[in-house]
Amino acid sequence: MPISKLVVASVMTLASTLGATAQTLTATVQDVRNAEGDLIIAVFDDAKSFKAMDVTNAAALAVVPAVKGQVSVTFHNLPLGTYAIAGIHDENSNSNLDTKKDVPTEGYGFGGMGQNGLPPEFANAAVAVGTGATANLKLKYWK
Repeated sequence: MPISKLVVASVMTLASTLGATAQTLTATVQDVRNAEGDLIIAVFDDAKSFKAMDVTNAAALAVVPAVKGQVSVTFHNLPLGTYAIAGIHDENSNSNLDTKKDVPTEGYGFGGMGQNGLPPEFANAAVAVGTGATANLKLKYWK
């Protein structure tokens, strides 16, 4: 499914969750190396989708223009719960994390990612969403 359709689906999902328990999560993406392309940020509410990086099952998804340095995105109307975030710097705006010989050629990051660049388990990346919840992603670039 193209990212543009996923964004529309995410907005519709978020709009349907309005209610007294709806909260916000602000994701800050750090170390963006340039202003080329887009940042794709996904919020996951279950371990299976997070592990598979299945954005079609993300609780929320944002695609925003890249800005060198740091970008923050606030997700509104999330139900109370535990979420993990992941993001990529899609420098060529093709909606994929490009690789060369299985090594990413674009930046990527996860909440709770260690220095090794491997995705953490959902529990290690999780943030509880309540009033004013925040999560940080530091992008890693191999090239």
